[in-house]
Amino acid sequence: MLQRTQTLFILGIIIICSVLSLADVPIYEIHNNNNSEKVFVYYNQTHIMNEDSNMIENNNLIFGSLLVIIISSLINIFSFKNRKLQMLLTAFNYLFIFLLIALIYNYSLHINYFENTGTSSFKYGVIFPIILILFNILAFRGIKKDEQLIRSMDRIR
Repeated sequence: MLQRTQTLFILGIIIICSVLSLADVPIYEIHNNNNSEKVFVYYNQTHIMNEDSNMIENNNLIFGSLLVIIISSLINIFSFKNRKLQMLLTAFNYLFIFLLIALIYNYSLHINYFENTGTSSFKYGVIFPIILILFNILAFRGIKKDEQLIRSMDRIR
């Protein structure tokens, strides 16, 4: 049922999460003030650049939480006949998105890369979980309106 607004918002969640998991969208960047070491944190990888070499570490937990959000959103779209299940899956999506925010916070601020000798900054990638929360709120409101409409039609009969 693609004509429903909540389905479009859930599709927006799927598209944003798939782009974040496949593309290198920067979350956090830190530069060491003593030498030319740099660390770039993306949704799928962390790049640690030294003077000699470059290391790439996979952010498996962030990537996994994005995949869980995509899978639960896909299940949410295809369970359009069961609105109570859709509301439950949307509520679980809130938990997964907040888990994603906590993991971003952990990967960026709690990992002490240069023992407080670096200059750090957040990048534009931290806006996307807020957009995911907004789309999830709008999808939940649409599902709830559909449920109220069905209940009101039952009362009229």
